[in-house]
Amino acid sequence: MKPHWFFILLSVSSAPRYGTAIQDDVRELSGGGVRLWPATLYGSLEELVEHGWLEEVASDERPEGGSGRERFYRITRAGRLALEREASRLESLARVARTRLALGGA
Repeated sequence: MKPHWFFILLSVSSAPRYGTAIQDDVRELSGGGVRLWPATLYGSLEELVEHGWLEEVASDERPEGGSGRERFYRITRAGRLALEREASRLESLARVARTRLALGGA
């Protein structure tokens, strides 16, 4: 999974969000390490929808308080499963790295 996809899915895993809110949340979640420029963000949102990992929220289901022009996205069941698999993969890699580092001494 592309690292920025992981952060996008993580961003919408707790609540539907629109583009700029996803962009801001990803920056915060990554400690500023991942910055999504508009072309990357919206291209990724389209790809994640095509994969079935995100879906656009219908206009009558959108949270209140926006301008009405925002497109909100939420994670799908398949997206949540993909996110969980990737989190497990990353945990496994971290365990291997810690083991290797401990064996290497310094």
